[in-house]
Amino acid sequence: MIIRALEFHEFADCKTLLDMIDDRDFIFKYIHDLEIKFEEMVGWFLKEKMGITSRSIPPLLSYGRRMDLLGLYVMVERDGGYRSITVDNLWPTIAKDLGFEYQDGDFIRVIYAMYLDVLIYYYRFKSVQEKVQDKVTMEEGESTMTDNEQGRSKSADPVPEDAASEHYALYVGNSWEGSWKLHKKRHRFNFNEARKAVDEANHSVMMNAAKHNRI
Repeated sequence: MIIRALEFHEFADCKTLLDMIDDRDFIFKYIHDLEIKFEEMVGWFLKEKMGITSRSIPPLLSYGRRMDLLGLYVMVERDGGYRSITVDNLWPTIAKDLGFEYQDGDFIRVIYAMYLDVLIYYYRFKSVQEKVQDKVTMEEGESTMTDNEQGRSKSADPVPEDAASEHYALYVGNSWEGSWKLHKKRHRFNFNEARKAVDEANHSVMMNAAKHNRI
């Protein structure tokens, strides 16, 4: 009911939905409602924030197939974001995961750039902005503590540096090593290896068919 009731009047509403989607189990549980609401969010952002009214929501391919924007977003975040996927040449793999062909990878990259790139950049910027504001508020609160309170605070167990840095890296989205990246990092895509595997599979099928015919 919360998802269905969500409307988009300001970017804070977009951030609310994107914060929800940060939970993988939540996506799987409410996938159909989230797909509809995600498209509404993208449409609102393009029209109201960017002044773009010429792009269909969702994107439609020449043969009428709809592009699943939520699925595209989840796949890209899982593999480290737009820049990481581009550097590692993983767009062909993203295309295959979405049910397209490897050669559609560049098309998928363009769709992401046209519909999601600025939205996600703005979301991360707002998230970091809120984090900085929270930090300033905490520091101001700590500065008003009495000497006794400061002494008690110093006696508490300190937060390990590596834990703090890991949390910060997760928050700003530098590596996305949180719940979206539980799988092993995928290797750079190699078209030659993919073609070789397909050729070997086709050869094996043809050999087995010929053997069956001889029998």
